[in-house]
Amino acid sequence: MLTVDQLIDLEVRIQEEIESLRAEMDSSAAEREAISPDKGIGRLSRLDAMQMQEVAKDAQRRREERLQLLEAAQDRMDDGEYGHCQRCHEPIALPRLQAQPEALYCGSCAG
Repeated sequence: MLTVDQLIDLEVRIQEEIESLRAEMDSSAAEREAISPDKGIGRLSRLDAMQMQEVAKDAQRRREERLQLLEAAQDRMDDGEYGHCQRCHEPIALPRLQAQPEALYCGSCAG
């Protein structure tokens, strides 16, 4: 069972990670812009730019998914359900929550 201090520390960490993800998402918007065919770059450069654009889109998708998981963790905190495995309902170990504060499952159920 998590102590109040541990819950507060995890809540602060979750909020900091949410803010960091939102800042990254805002700053990476230019990387995902469409590559215009009239840009004066060579064919291989255009292909490279398109590939980098796809990498940036994938990174954005992963950031959005993690943001949703962290926001859901905040909701579980508000509901008093945070830190309990969604499968077996046993407490999730503190080191696991410190490493992955959005964790839904204990180490046994996750593996």
